[in-house]
Order: sequence, then C-alpha cells, then structure tokens
Amino acid sequence: MSEEAKPVSWWRRNYIHILVLLATIVLMVSLILLGVTYKERIKEFENYGYLGIFLMGVAGSATPIWPLPGSWAAFIGAGLGWNLVFVALAAGIGESIGELSGYMLGYGGQPVIINWKMYQRLEGWMKRHGALAIFLVAAVPNPHIIKLVNASAGALRFPLWKLFLLCWLGKTIKSFGFALAGAGLLSWLTKLV
Repeated sequence: MSEEAKPVSWWRRNYIHILVLLATIVLMVSLILLGVTYKERIKEFENYGYLGIFLMGVAGSATPIWPLPGSWAAFIGAGLGWNLVFVALAAGIGESIGELSGYMLGYGGQPVIINWKMYQRLEGWMKRHGALAIFLVAAVPNPHIIKLVNASAGALRFPLWKLFLLCWLGKTIKSFGFALAGAGLLSWLTKLV
C-alpha cells in the first residue's frame, strides 16, 4: 500500500513545479513557432510595448538560444523613450519566469545534474550562500552561470518562491542598468544622427 501511495504523494508535492515547467515549455514552443525574424522583431518592437519586453525576458531566460533576452529589450525600450522603471520591471519579471526552466531542470534531473563537473562547486556555493549566490548571479549579465546556479538550486530543493523573488530582484536591478544605458546611448545616437 505504501508503494502505491508514493506516486500519488509525489505528484501532490510537486504539482506546482510540474505546472510551472509545463507552462514554460508551452510558452517557449509558442514563441519559437511564431517564427518572427530578428529584424521584424526590432521593427515591430514598439507595437508590443512592455508586454514585448516581458515576453522577450521570458524567452531569453528560458532558453539560451533566443537572440534578444529581456535585458537587451530593456535597453531598446528605454532607448525608445519608455519609462525606465516599467521597462526594468517588465524585463525583470519576464526573465525571472524564464529562469524557472533552469530550476526545473535541476529539480527534475537531479540524478543527471550531480554528474556535471561544475555541480560540486556550485552545490557547495549554494549550501553556504544560497540566497546571496542567486541574487548576485541574477544581477550580473551571465546567461550561462545563472542557468547552472538555478539548476543546482533545484537539485538542492531550494524553495521555489525564494528563488523567484531573488531572481526577480537581481534581474530587475540588472535590467534597470541596461535601461539606463539604453536611454543614455540611444538618445545620444539620435542627437548625433
């Protein structure tokens, strides 16, 4: 009887994680199926507004192959004259949602992830400085290290809500920096031309 109860209790314990993973997969596939080219995205960028920045943040953080992550969308949006705070918030929330894919990789693929060479180093780092490590890595532009840190957080069963909050804070700060740079550089280039 206890063996039959294990799969049921596992599903009940992890249904939120499974739903987040499925939602991330559906969103990634939907964005890929849109098939919009890079130049068309830039031309139509203004039509999507803050929602476009949010979606680019999700897509850019959920998969490393997306050519324009949320921070660069924040750069362009602020350069077009949009509100810096709203741009940073849209990109920060989107990127944080996208980063959940790395967490899910570690959470669901723990037996595979522990064989990575870098995992032992990250596991020790996460055990000693988990929250600080996630925040700092999220606040600095580094698309590959954040994936590994989030995967190790998932493998270590770091609380999902805490990971999301720390990623959101770090990603919003990073995106605000990109927005400031975009507002300054693009307005300077506009005056120059």
